[in-house]
Amino acid sequence: MELNVIPVEGTPPVARIHVISVTIRTFKGRRNVQAHLFRLAAEAEAADGLAALRAVPGLVGAPLEPGGPNTPGADDLTGPEAETDALRTVLEAFTEAERDAVVAYLSQRYADRLTCIIACPLQLPVPRGVVPFSALPEGKTMGVIRFDEVPRYPLPFAIRGFYDLAQHEPLVHEQE
Repeated sequence: MELNVIPVEGTPPVARIHVISVTIRTFKGRRNVQAHLFRLAAEAEAADGLAALRAVPGLVGAPLEPGGPNTPGADDLTGPEAETDALRTVLEAFTEAERDAVVAYLSQRYADRLTCIIACPLQLPVPRGVVPFSALPEGKTMGVIRFDEVPRYPLPFAIRGFYDLAQHEPLVHEQE
């Protein structure tokens, strides 16, 4: 299994700056499925975290697609909902200690199922219009892995992994 942990350069403006993705060897009939991990905060913790993040300058940037169609869930890319979504994306990131704990857990528990773990800094500022992983709808090809619901889950915080099967090749190619 390949492990890439890219350190943060300089002093980040917030502790929640680390993002993690994994590549799963085979998952739901697909090969090399990428899942983007995120920290799931309790409702009270999220409210407190959002209030603290609003006071940090430079976390939220211009819209991802200026003049483009609005992102689902945000009526106006310049409004408070778009800013809140961008800040929720920061809340879903991990601290350095959490990143290390997640990487150690995944490396030990899922070493035979993962081909790669990548941890790197979140790119700041987060553009308005970015939707946090926890707000993305699950459907036929998109879903969430609930690591924290697996028996004997050892971490003191919940982690989830968002995936989109449509982005990955099937294990068996369909014959015409």
